Amino acid sequence: MSRACTQSVFTAAALLMFVCNCFALVSQDQRRLISGDQGRGSLSEVRTKKRALLVVSRAPIIDTQDNERAIVESVLRADPQAKRYQLAYGTISKRLNNYVNKYKSMSSATQLSDADYIIFFNVLEYHTVLNAVYPYGELFVIVKGTPEGQKPPRVVWKSKKVQWAGDAIQDLLRDLKTMRGES
Repeated sequence: MSRACTQSVFTAAALLMFVCNCFALVSQDQRRLISGDQGRGSLSEVRTKKRALLVVSRAPIIDTQDNERAIVESVLRADPQAKRYQLAYGTISKRLNNYVNKYKSMSSATQLSDADYIIFFNVLEYHTVLNAVYPYGELFVIVKGTPEGQKPPRVVWKSKKVQWAGDAIQDLLRDLKTMRGES
């Protein structure tokens, strides 16, 4: 077999593997979208709820099969009074306090038992830019379950990507304002 023929066979095989891999990724994304929408709530579930608990922590477990369940379990075990991630907590709480003072449609809870829902920031990393430190992670809104309604705690809102804490809370507040009709 000539060298040109061997190269064209390898090129064709590589192209075929690339196309098959693309189809496999598309089908995985479609399955994830279909299964992800079934158990997931929407931010409208917190429309009438007022008491929010802010928890900032680093989730110790990453479960690729059921990430939301692992996050909910981590939040329910977390200590809301922990001061380990003060930079991220301060950034988020400042913006939440501005929202509370302006719209009065939310109030803060100090314990999990007092809260209607939980705003959870999962710290993933810190970036240092020009001697300033910025916490990056994911933001979640978790509605507490109701035993009488047989609804488990669940994630109803999640930030679209890993981002700076200030941008993540800004996205959440924008969605809350839209959902609650606040301008």
